[in-house]
Amino acid sequence: MIWHRLCANMRKESAGLAVSALRRGREKSMADDETVQGDAPHTPDTLTRRVLSSIALIVATLGACYFGGAAFVGLVTIFMVLMYFEWARMVERVSFSPSFFILSAFGVVAILLAANGYYPFAFALCVLAGITILASVQDQSARRWLALGAVYICAPCVALIWLRGDVANGRALTILLFAIVWAADTGAYGFGRIIGGPRLSPTLSPAKTWAGAMGGVFAGGLVGFVAAPLFDSANIYFALIGGGLGVVSILGDIAESAVKRRFGVKDASGLIPGHGGVLDRLDGMIFVASAAALVLYGQSLLLRF
Repeated sequence: MIWHRLCANMRKESAGLAVSALRRGREKSMADDETVQGDAPHTPDTLTRRVLSSIALIVATLGACYFGGAAFVGLVTIFMVLMYFEWARMVERVSFSPSFFILSAFGVVAILLAANGYYPFAFALCVLAGITILASVQDQSARRWLALGAVYICAPCVALIWLRGDVANGRALTILLFAIVWAADTGAYGFGRIIGGPRLSPTLSPAKTWAGAMGGVFAGGLVGFVAAPLFDSANIYFALIGGGLGVVSILGDIAESAVKRRFGVKDASGLIPGHGGVLDRLDGMIFVASAAALVLYGQSLLLRF
């Protein structure tokens, strides 16, 4: 009897160890799902959804950039609210939390102020949104991340409104910025998939490779080189600008990947079929719009003296 019980206990323990090993294997598989950029195969259905959603996004974005005005403001507002939704859900694990509505309300007012030329007030409202979150959210860790998201998302959106509306040749400039980000993403994906090689940042973003990063910078520089005549500038000058913004775009991608890893999510959401979330698609643009606005505004200040 004792022998039978002992054997039964050993079988249960072995089964438990097997289950634990299987779970660990699954967790490791999930963690390494994107170890090399582009390694994950796409099924025909996934690829079709990815291509169709890409076309829809490109057409909507280019159309809004071209027509400007209410079309551009409306698109930026939609992007901002969706990014706030993804950020708040990622941080608080709740789809429609009070924080989301607070952030969205402040953000929409900031965009409306920017659309009417009140840029200092718009940027101040982005900061005020973060302060309001710090004062109203009880969870100490969550409120810090939500406050960061208030500025991280709102300020680049206000910057985009300024770049399109008040900067010389704003139409061509905003189209160029989006084109550089798209090219950097495509170049990084293509070079990373074809060449592979050492990882760019194994801890923060294991899916990125040095080959992919170089491909992204090259693609951004190529777009700048081709677009130079639109701005009556030297090709090599704009190639350097495009390459530099390609680097900035990749940094934005890595930053967002680090945030997602912090909260244990692969995608910010599934709002865009085949791509993930809006944050996943605009992470590079968040950094690029901010960098372009800072450089151009600094340049305008220097020209006054």
